[in-house]
Amino acid sequence: MDYKAKLQQLALERQNLQIAIYEINGAMKLLEQQILETEPESNQPSSTEVITQQSKAKLLKSKE
Repeated sequence: MDYKAKLQQLALERQNLQIAIYEINGAMKLLEQQILETEPESNQPSSTEVITQQSKAKLLKSKE
């Protein structure tokens, strides 16, 4: 295969990969939006996590 044909083939492959990246990024944004809409409460720490975080803070203060 000569260099010109190889260059054209690589340019076409690059274009196809760029399209694939664009499609993947779009799909990821849609999934992220769906997750945030369906589970907004999961972004909030649970009461046990809050207690654990408070306990860790008290331990750190007592060590100082």
